[in-house]
Amino acid sequence: MIVVRFLIVGAGFCFAAAVPASAFGADLVFAQNFSTGTKQIVSFPVGDPNNMTLVGPLTDTLTGMDFDPGANVLWAINFATHTLGTVNPATGTYAQTTLLAASNISAFPIDPVAGTFYVSTSDRYVYSLDPATGEATKLGAGAAAGAEIRALAADCNGRLFALGSNVEGDILYQAHLGVGEPTLIGSAEYSGPTSLEFDNHSGVLYAWFFAGVAVTARSTQRRHS
Repeated sequence: MIVVRFLIVGAGFCFAAAVPASAFGADLVFAQNFSTGTKQIVSFPVGDPNNMTLVGPLTDTLTGMDFDPGANVLWAINFATHTLGTVNPATGTYAQTTLLAASNISAFPIDPVAGTFYVSTSDRYVYSLDPATGEATKLGAGAAAGAEIRALAADCNGRLFALGSNVEGDILYQAHLGVGEPTLIGSAEYSGPTSLEFDNHSGVLYAWFFAGVAVTARSTQRRHS
């Protein structure tokens, strides 16, 4: 069984923008895999984790990965070194770019249209991350009071979703940063969320949990023409 720590849909671009010819792995998912006893970067077709291909070994532990809006750069946060950097999608090699001010980042998505770097820091709030300085700025609550955000995902319509863990379990919320409190969507009915990510081709929102199971969340995005 694949134990996927973080899910990254390679089709990171939205249909509202022109797809660059160099977009890498437009129908692939990239993930950090722990199932072999050693850490690896792997890839597989969207929705088909059993068809996994080894990309390369991984020395450190990544807290999150996501593509920029052009699907040209695969960014990651390294929990071991508390840095932001890039992952080579051909080899799995991590290259540091920026030292982070926060050391407790728990989730990291990139807005597929605006390119904003979002993070959470083991609380209920969502922050923007400056990739040049490593500084995080609080934007608003992404989960209810008492919850800790474990996973975040942004879609092509500017919506942001969070999986928050609290005494009631793992709950899916839609964030309304700077506008109001998050909207409760419902219980994930699984525990230990590690990743939440949209496939921007199909509009499907995927969630991953420590059990090694991929779950399709009941939220969609409008497909841009």
